Amino acid sequence: MPANSVSASRPSNPSGAPWRAVVIALVIAELAAGLETTLMFAALPTALKQAGHPAQVGLLVTGYLLVSAAAAAVCGRLGDIFGRRRVLLVTLALATGGSVLSAFSPDLTWIIVGRSIQGLAGAVLPLCYGLIRECVPAEKAPMSIGIVSGANAFSAAMGFVIGGIIVDVFRWQDIFSCSAILAAVGLIACAIMIPVSRPQPFEGKSDILGGLLFSPAVALAMWGIALMQHAKTGSAEPWLWIASGCVLFLIWALHELRQTNPLIDVRLLGNRRILAGNLGSVCASLGALQVLLVFPMLLQQPVWTGVGFGVTATLTGLLKLPSNVASILGASWGGALCGRIDSRRVMIGAAISTLLAWGWLWAEHDVLWLTVVLVCFSSAGFTTLFTSVINIVVSTAPADRVSEATAMTATFRTIAQSVGSQIVTMLFASELIRRGTGPGYPSPAAHDHVFAYMTIASFGALLAALWMPCGQSRALK
Repeated sequence: MPANSVSASRPSNPSGAPWRAVVIALVIAELAAGLETTLMFAALPTALKQAGHPAQVGLLVTGYLLVSAAAAAVCGRLGDIFGRRRVLLVTLALATGGSVLSAFSPDLTWIIVGRSIQGLAGAVLPLCYGLIRECVPAEKAPMSIGIVSGANAFSAAMGFVIGGIIVDVFRWQDIFSCSAILAAVGLIACAIMIPVSRPQPFEGKSDILGGLLFSPAVALAMWGIALMQHAKTGSAEPWLWIASGCVLFLIWALHELRQTNPLIDVRLLGNRRILAGNLGSVCASLGALQVLLVFPMLLQQPVWTGVGFGVTATLTGLLKLPSNVASILGASWGGALCGRIDSRRVMIGAAISTLLAWGWLWAEHDVLWLTVVLVCFSSAGFTTLFTSVINIVVSTAPADRVSEATAMTATFRTIAQSVGSQIVTMLFASELIRRGTGPGYPSPAAHDHVFAYMTIASFGALLAALWMPCGQSRALK
């Protein structure tokens, strides 16, 4: 059996349920959750035209991300305690209700409320990973993780396409009707095809304060990061929000370290495999995941600026499709590899692929076909890396804290993605060029700064993978 197989000592199928049916149900649930994340982006311009309030419309994205980041770790841990299937069903039911509220509310405020409730879907992915460890045979778990991760990548890519079609043909609020239907289908599939989970109740006093402190700490930091995009240059407001979140996060961490049975166990990061995996995921999210910002800017920027290809938005979307396919294949292929060799080696290979792609783009980004190919390598490398990290976390964390551990990884990824987007945006804005009174575009030097940053972040992911210890994963005691 591979060195990193999930809990090699456990029974091959502890639940006795058909594991393939479990994986199918989890894929359906993650497709629904992933689409909820990206459907909204296609509707933002139309929502802005109809609502006329940029700040409020921005909350349709920010509110979702705040709830998603905060809910992932808390709901993941609640799933470990009260049963992952039960919490997954409750999460999907609430997400369905939030979608219905947003779909039929005439007032933008209630649409934002419903959209924020949808953010609970951020807990679906870590709960899925926990259910894989619980219900899928050990030898099939790495591949199953890759399949679910591939569903996450696929749904994120298709959200832009499906959302655009809905907005062009129907009302923009009908994206929430689509979300409601998908979440309801996921709810029914999971209720029918996933067996009842075995709860792992607390021994001793419940750590309620740990859950109460974590969510606002993440929310405050995420809100500050979101404000940076709209705040005036030199404004202290975003930094005050971020500092408040960091202080509260420190208070939360100190509180959890004093607990004998914490709600969210910070000590999991004391395991070097888990810590190195999370560091690698954070570096990749800071860098390679920002391709969603970098690629469209490079392709659509006018040729007269000295950098870019001046293609249309439609052609940009078509040229992005190969990298979307590469992302899906990377996740599935990464899962299959993790079932055969040590996940650390898979992570190292994925980090090298991403590093080479961005290093090459830094040196040469004036050939269209080469740019598309290198972005494919980066996208495949990122999803392979993230799949390997999840396999490392799942195979290393205690069985009763798997959803919690993977939820922390997902939360770190979301925060790093938000921070990285602000860094890339600021680098692009560091030096602008314009023709006459027209709009300003990032200069060739600004693009070079972005590519250098992406290369450095990718190198950080490789260092994290190399720092990870070799050898068999062992569940923490």
